[in-house]
Amino acid sequence: MTTREILTIQLGHYSNFIGTHWWNLQETNFSYDPDNPSEINHDVLYREGENFKKQVTFTPRLLLADLKGTLGYLKESGTLYSTPQHEEASLLWDKENIEITEENIFPKPAFIENLDKPIEGTQSQDFNLENSVNTWVDYLVPRFHSRTVNTVREYEHNSSNHPFDIYTYGRNLWNTEQFSDDFTDRIRAYVEECDLMQGFQILVDSIDGFAGLGVSCIQHLRDEYGKSILAFPCINGQNTEPSVSDLIKAINIALCWQHIGEYSSLFSPLCCGENGWPQIGTPRKFDNLTYELELKYHTSSILATALDTLSLRYRRKEYPNVVLSDLCADLNKLGWKAVATSLSLPFPMTVKRDLIDILDDYEGSLWTSLTPSCDIPMDKNMQSIALRGISEERLKRPMNEAIKQMSKPAYRCSTVHEMMTLYLACTCHASATYLSTIKSSLKIQQPYPKIFNTNVTETGDIAGWPVGEDVRSVPVMAGLHSGNSLASMYESLHNQVQRIRSIKKFHAFTDSGLEEDEFSDCLNHLLDCKETYEDHYI
Repeated sequence: MTTREILTIQLGHYSNFIGTHWWNLQETNFSYDPDNPSEINHDVLYREGENFKKQVTFTPRLLLADLKGTLGYLKESGTLYSTPQHEEASLLWDKENIEITEENIFPKPAFIENLDKPIEGTQSQDFNLENSVNTWVDYLVPRFHSRTVNTVREYEHNSSNHPFDIYTYGRNLWNTEQFSDDFTDRIRAYVEECDLMQGFQILVDSIDGFAGLGVSCIQHLRDEYGKSILAFPCINGQNTEPSVSDLIKAINIALCWQHIGEYSSLFSPLCCGENGWPQIGTPRKFDNLTYELELKYHTSSILATALDTLSLRYRRKEYPNVVLSDLCADLNKLGWKAVATSLSLPFPMTVKRDLIDILDDYEGSLWTSLTPSCDIPMDKNMQSIALRGISEERLKRPMNEAIKQMSKPAYRCSTVHEMMTLYLACTCHASATYLSTIKSSLKIQQPYPKIFNTNVTETGDIAGWPVGEDVRSVPVMAGLHSGNSLASMYESLHNQVQRIRSIKKFHAFTDSGLEEDEFSDCLNHLLDCKETYEDHYI
């Protein structure tokens, strides 16, 4: 089977929180049963290799960057491909003349220690991850290739003296040979391994210096490779007392969006807060989830679940010729690159009910927006939606048991794909929808957080009472939507940033190279986007 490979790039601390959950979910959903093979082509995002012991490895095709002080026990070189340094030294030099200096050793968290044990104990033990996770490496399941992890040594995580909090800091960092030469060489090494590459997925923090670093990286990818680029600028934060840092974050976001829109094929801002700026606001509401908005470990799992599901369109084995460029072309037909991300978690399959009845009785929107200051309506969208986890047995009743179901037009549908297509055609007025479906539900296990309410059953069904079961799998629906609802997102950000009369008042931006004209162009860009989505859309 032909594989159309994708390289994923994660830039920033919160992006790596999201990415870690995403890779964990993928490994949880690997199928090792030859009688029940996976519906997903994992070779799209993973690469097969061989380590120095001639052992076959299967690692994410991934590059990530984070600041100094975030890696803890995790070594940049990984543990799969490198020869132990002591062993190398003993082969080349006289042992008596060797002076070995060892770096600080960080202890592994209990969950990570347990992964190395031969028995599968992670499910039965409670590692209290909600209170013990400090950084994304604390719940990282997969092993990485030796070129995956990159540390930004010029800046330290949570530094108050020299923070990496300005867009232009990241842009300037990319322009240093020390960082860009090494990072672009690693990109090239991955690309040259691919047989038929589709493009790139980019996760980037948009509220700090990684915004500028990410934009520069995306510009390089466009100029150097000309492949499709799907970008997700991410927003995380805490609701605190208003301060000047709120405006700094808004400026970073505005500059990030302006240039990502220029260089990427498609981009979708991600945030679990309703507002995003000046602070993230109230949490997005999911009827059957309870999560802490200010806990990165929680919110990143929700965003990762959306990414894992919506990306099924270009990762399915059944349709290998449906690729990333098709998705981008469908949603940016008018030349405007921003889209909104939606999620239904879990998809509302209630206990002992069929899909035909659930859809017929459902009121309101099936999805929740994960894009800040943007509520996604059911009407007037160009959208790509993916649904997983509903078996054909849950579609409808046999004719001898159907009774009232037979009077419904949807009873003629023989597959989940047919029935959902009919539902979306009837409920999404003036919308163009591409629907992808797979039968397998999303498997859930530690270190996925315990955010499901007590009325969610082991298989993800919704009960009308507490069931007290650990959730093992859930049906999920997620999508990308392009429509005039994005006008409110641009308007909200423009109204926030235009409060700044002159960028010269923010010396960190001007001292690091941002011109007044560049800032004015950014404000005008936000307003142009708002007017375009508002007045000239479907």
